[in-house]
Amino acid sequence: MKGNTRNRILVASLLLFNEHGEPGTTTNRIADEVDISPGNLHYHFAKKEQIVAALLDEFRADAAPVLATPDETSLDDFWVFLHLLLELTGAYRFLFRDLELLTEAYPGVGRVLGHFARALNSVFELHLHNLVAGEVLEIGASDLSTVARNLAVIALFTDRFDRLTGRLGTADDAALRVASSVLAAMRPYAREQSARQLDRLAARYR
Repeated sequence: MKGNTRNRILVASLLLFNEHGEPGTTTNRIADEVDISPGNLHYHFAKKEQIVAALLDEFRADAAPVLATPDETSLDDFWVFLHLLLELTGAYRFLFRDLELLTEAYPGVGRVLGHFARALNSVFELHLHNLVAGEVLEIGASDLSTVARNLAVIALFTDRFDRLTGRLGTADDAALRVASSVLAAMRPYAREQSARQLDRLAARYR
């Protein structure tokens, strides 16, 4: 995002939404953060709904590399994919934390995140299919879609579960837990020659 006023508003809004939640952030608070008048903010965004819609556009653009169709997948490739995913969900974590409130207030959020979740599930399945084809993992054809769905659920909703159970921490802490959980869920399917590499990757997040 460039440094003009409109983009400064979006950057400040994203930071405040991530820290305090969208429902807990007023347009006046955003204006204060950007050091502009409420009237100036209103000139760029007449309603908070327009700010959310603009951030959804940014999210969709930033999600494109994560949802790219993989031609082949090694464990290193999967590790890069996982990092891109965690960077994305960390940067826009308010979307997933306030999901029910946002989808009720802004129907566009539900449409965008629903499409993202379905596409992410498909990408996980493609990565797993490639890892099986490359003899990195051993997953039966009948189980592959279930394992992919489980990984997608872990990636998107571990932080919400941790909050429900009182396990709070920074965004970085949450990303580490997600990465560790995804790799641990894959570990039972690792072939013998790949298990050590998977363990080395998982050890980075403990």
